[in-house]
Amino acid sequence: MKSFFKIFLKYYLKLITKLVIQIHRPLVIGVAGSTNKNFVKKEVKARLQELGVSARANPKNFNTEIGLPLAILYLESGYNEYRKWLPIILKAPLRIFQKDFPEYLILGLGTSDEGDMEYLLSMIKPQISIITDITQRYKEGFADMDELVREYEILARKTRKNGTLILNADNYRVKKIGENKPQKVIYYGQDQEAQARITDAEKIRTGQILKLDLQGEIKEYQIPKFGQHHIYAFVIGLIIKKVLEDKHGKQKDKGLPQT
Repeated sequence: MKSFFKIFLKYYLKLITKLVIQIHRPLVIGVAGSTNKNFVKKEVKARLQELGVSARANPKNFNTEIGLPLAILYLESGYNEYRKWLPIILKAPLRIFQKDFPEYLILGLGTSDEGDMEYLLSMIKPQISIITDITQRYKEGFADMDELVREYEILARKTRKNGTLILNADNYRVKKIGENKPQKVIYYGQDQEAQARITDAEKIRTGQILKLDLQGEIKEYQIPKFGQHHIYAFVIGLIIKKVLEDKHGKQKDKGLPQT
């Protein structure tokens, strides 16, 4: 019974989600990778809000076959309690008629087994896809690293052809995914070939100061957080803002004064 209910729930939510996406047509930003997805989602959402557009990101663990549609439909999970799922099942179709649906969805995409990415992308088609990292952290469900990398290749391949791939140039597996792709590819990191290249980073008492060469324009930024993962997330947020600012006619970010 439990197995049957899960299968029903999976395909029921998928059907409603596809209808909602088709009717409301949000621009989807997909965030995938072995690490740093949640910090990236927060930064991207913050930059979109600076542009004055409505955006929503999925909660931390809502990135699976059932979690992703719940995030898109903005519904809670019933977890393992059947009685909690009934009101969720009844509420789901009402999201088709939601009036204040966000313009942008920032969605973490989880892949722990072969085929996961293919299934998630049967519900959404990202306009922008971000791959933060590929490591052995979630390799258990795959025969080898090549099989794991193929999951992320699927994401790149199914991103809209007129869309953008934002890839970590400091991870050679991620960097390779960007080769010979029809989409616009923007690399970030410390790698010399990155269009968004981190040229320097320094810890201070209140956080970090970084210098960023973004397509030949060098600026300095201060962020009130510690750790390289926060630098990467911050840089991705700036790239997203730059990609979208012309679309929304906003002022470009001026950074901090040079020191």
